[in-house]
Amino acid sequence: TTEVVGEFPELQGAMGRKYALLQGEHPSVATAIEEHYKPQGPSDRVPTDPVSVAVALADKLDTLVGFWAIDEKPTGSKDPYALRRAALGVVRILVENRVRLALTSLFDRAYQLANYLASGRPFSADLLAFFHDRLTVYLRDQGARHDLIDAVLSAGSRPISPLEGEM
Repeated sequence: TTEVVGEFPELQGAMGRKYALLQGEHPSVATAIEEHYKPQGPSDRVPTDPVSVAVALADKLDTLVGFWAIDEKPTGSKDPYALRRAALGVVRILVENRVRLALTSLFDRAYQLANYLASGRPFSADLLAFFHDRLTVYLRDQGARHDLIDAVLSAGSRPISPLEGEM
């Protein structure tokens, strides 16, 4: 190992990409290594390469499902594991890439694959509600009217990505 990332953590994805290319990985794989933490904030671009999108979504959804499975959720102003940022990242990736996903199916599958030691109670509906809250924040930040957001989101458990077009 070169310890570059230890000294310069901001280079984590960039160095991973460079090393992957040097080792002969496919360019899409190298790009996914670089972009899987994106977006890291509201002004950061979202990944657009299909492999990058899949890896970024898998990483964020795995994190969120894991924390919901052990009943460790953000409360009030406390979000020590940046779960709101992860959920907003999922929302942005879905909306900005116009990806349609059945989130509750993904929650359930991630839970099964990880074999979490969980609280034993269903959490998909609660996690989906958390995503709807993040979608509301995203749409308000994009300048959508509050009354339109409320009208569209009150329609129930619809896929997230098409909602932007209805605003």
